[in-house]
Amino acid sequence: MAVDSNVRGYRREELSLIGLLLLFFVGIVAFSYNTPFDARLFPVILGSAGIALTLLIAVEQMRLRRSDDSSAIDDDPATKAGWPRYATALLSAPVFGIVFWLFGFVVASLAAMLTMPVLMGYQDRRKLVIVAVVTVAILALICPYLLSVDLPLGLVGDWLIDTLDLRKT
Repeated sequence: MAVDSNVRGYRREELSLIGLLLLFFVGIVAFSYNTPFDARLFPVILGSAGIALTLLIAVEQMRLRRSDDSSAIDDDPATKAGWPRYATALLSAPVFGIVFWLFGFVVASLAAMLTMPVLMGYQDRRKLVIVAVVTVAILALICPYLLSVDLPLGLVGDWLIDTLDLRKT
């Protein structure tokens, strides 16, 4: 019977998180409607995708609740998460922001994609390196050339470019 109360508590936390995420994404879409179309496009797309994904997760959780399948939750690695996983989940965004600010997109993205999964317990390092390098390379090529969006170089990158006089004039 103790397993059942743990499962119910876990589901309650999941549904609370789903509700908060849904509220967050609805807020993004709602607050973006008073902005010009160009500025509104990205938040509406992001918010709509977030709403759709959150609703899909909610439907799946309700389906699991109706089936009362506690074995699916018992096998979930999140139920056995220790402090390293919690610390990684909580600190990854602030650390990524600081590294992004200091060293730019390429370094921050590679660092995040190579360290976070390992800290969370992902074992296949070869696949991890391939996915990280290919993803960052594709984004580094697509953004500046196809989308005409310069990726941030960070404070250190800008300092190096200024110090070595590498700016295009």
